[in-house]
Amino acid sequence: MIAHFIGSRSHILEEIDYYRIIVAALKQAGYEITYDWIEEAYKLASEKTIKRASETWREVDRQYEDAVQKADVVIVDATHRGFFVGYRTALAVAQKKPLLLLTREASDLAVSGINTPAGFVRSTAYDSNNLEAIVKEFLEENVIDTKDLRFNFFLDRPTYNYLRWMSSKTGKTKAEIVRSLLQKEMNKDND
Repeated sequence: MIAHFIGSRSHILEEIDYYRIIVAALKQAGYEITYDWIEEAYKLASEKTIKRASETWREVDRQYEDAVQKADVVIVDATHRGFFVGYRTALAVAQKKPLLLLTREASDLAVSGINTPAGFVRSTAYDSNNLEAIVKEFLEENVIDTKDLRFNFFLDRPTYNYLRWMSSKTGKTKAEIVRSLLQKEMNKDND
């Protein structure tokens, strides 16, 4: 499984212990981290160094988009709310990634204006005593082996019309029809 962690780079000096707990919980659960930025950001902030990268903002933004795209789950520490934390959170929500939204303040923190399925976005307050347990519980709830996976693809008009007609005729959803056809092909290959 693959995870992405989002947090405030500008507050890394005060947040490093919490961020390390989150990353350690991910690694202990066997997750690969798409973009492990925390230690580098901490080092740069500790040295009061401004990284002069040859990368453009577009390249950096693409790197974060790729990290979110590759992730099976996303964890966000929104204790320090800011544009980049919000923007990257929105990327994860737009891609329908299971999302754990953390804050140390007991608040009504939510992703507003976006319709998400129940349980898709979980927000909770934490402290140093319960952070690891919250992360582990979220990861256990979102193990891919226990979830149906989503797969999108494009159809030409005749194929779509056929699926819509078959759905109407059989009372099955289009997804159920496609799954049953794939299952038949898989069964043929196993014989």
